[in-house]
Amino acid sequence: MDVRDHGARGDAGGFLHQGLGEYRKLPTKKYPALERRETAEWRYWRNFASTTLSEQVNAVTSVSYGGMESGRATLATTSGARVTLHAPSGARKLRTFARFKDVAYSGVLRDDGRALAVGGQQGVVQLFDCGSRAVLRKFSAHVAAVRAVRWSGDKLHLASASDDATVRLWDISTGNCVRRHDGHKDYVRALERSPASGEIWASGSYDHAVKLWDARAGREAVMTFDHKVPVEDIAWYPNGNLLVSVGGEDVCVWDVLGGGRLLQRLRSHQKTITTVHVHDDAGPPSFASGFEMTGNSAIDAKAPRMITGSLDGFVKIHELDTFTVTHSIKYPGPVLSCSLSPDANCLATGLANKVLSVRRRKTPRNKDESSGYQGVRSKKKGYTVKKPRRLDAGHWRYFIRGQNSKTAANATRVLRQRRIHLAAHDRMLKQFRYGDALDAALHMRRSEVIAAVIEEVGRRGGLQKALANRDDESLLPILEYIEKNIAKPRHTAQMVNIANRIIDIYGSDVGASATVDNSLRRIQEKVKTQLRLHESLRQLQGMALMITGA
Repeated sequence: MDVRDHGARGDAGGFLHQGLGEYRKLPTKKYPALERRETAEWRYWRNFASTTLSEQVNAVTSVSYGGMESGRATLATTSGARVTLHAPSGARKLRTFARFKDVAYSGVLRDDGRALAVGGQQGVVQLFDCGSRAVLRKFSAHVAAVRAVRWSGDKLHLASASDDATVRLWDISTGNCVRRHDGHKDYVRALERSPASGEIWASGSYDHAVKLWDARAGREAVMTFDHKVPVEDIAWYPNGNLLVSVGGEDVCVWDVLGGGRLLQRLRSHQKTITTVHVHDDAGPPSFASGFEMTGNSAIDAKAPRMITGSLDGFVKIHELDTFTVTHSIKYPGPVLSCSLSPDANCLATGLANKVLSVRRRKTPRNKDESSGYQGVRSKKKGYTVKKPRRLDAGHWRYFIRGQNSKTAANATRVLRQRRIHLAAHDRMLKQFRYGDALDAALHMRRSEVIAAVIEEVGRRGGLQKALANRDDESLLPILEYIEKNIAKPRHTAQMVNIANRIIDIYGSDVGASATVDNSLRRIQEKVKTQLRLHESLRQLQGMALMITGA
């Protein structure tokens, strides 16, 4: 039973208007806002807010967008022994291909969206008709699993990379292998065609090598790069001058035109990087970038970005001119593949925990957003005229009308006294019921309100009375609040004061309630942890001063 004294004693603390006797609401405690870097890149990727998550039959090993020439891109996902075609946002399934005896890999659509090429565990590359889902061709010269399949620029050839350490080029019309490239010594897991020339292909292998193949130079590799660790994926820059390889925790950028020299080695992930994707326009324009501008103004400048995914569950976006990470996205599982739609409105990611994630922009990039007032158009005598829009509740100016009007000099001003709505803790403070005010603030679970009430009650000299005469049930919320906030710098001083007062009041009752004792013990452990942390930081500071001084 609470036996606090609720008598109207104490100072109003400056919250009564002088001469009026009206109670003013207790202002909420305001703290400085935590620093957050809201860059243009952060605002751009925050727009990818609408997320579609769909469970697949197995780990999603490949995601890719194709069919751009048909007018609408299609998302192809490979999971287990199944390849599924989705709408760009991933919300709707269009086709499912399941004619595989074993695991399928690297399902890719042709640019016209009419054919699908898929590799497989049995070393067979299959070509499907997207309309009827019939098998058009089977290419079966590989003797091990085919992990990467890509279309040529002329749409008449296919390239495949296999675990038998070979890269093959196939003629679709005849079904024959027209070129075979040997030179790798381990599994070949990555394959990409150069955007600058349809005759140049790049492949990455578990033998740590990235090789360039040119059909005009024969079957031997024309250039070899040493990635130092097994290569998981590769991607070309949009202009075809630079090549990116990923594997282990490293991202390597190679200057192909400069003779294959290593331009940059990046390390921004904590686990193996499994996928890389380079998009020619996937971010806010960088005015310092040296890439081509398509218009007369800087607004039309393209903003190419590199996207990497890793087993640490992060997808990271890199700027191509400075090689810096501009944004990170956390996923609920290891990332195996990722791809950005051609219009940069959808980001598809395949995870190892059988989840396909597609993030969609709230406002499409290609949507024309006009900021001016357009008015209303109407038909009159066969031509269109522009009329001013009638001011109604459908326009924002309707709600601010009259605010700029000036009253006449002889006008009478009528003041209306508004009724102030008081929160529960304000009503208790108005009646000098400090204990109930503290309980009401704790019930709201807002730290800024609780801190303001404690500060005001202490200023009135009623903090001792607010904490006294409590049973274990009414004392426990205060102890839980102390435990939660005593380690936070903005609350530490206030929490230490409250904790000392509680120990002074209830020190003789320790042991009477197991619940209260456990809460006090947790607070003690938290304080000890903070003290140990401060001691470690002081030691590190001393070592840092010795290093910098030397």
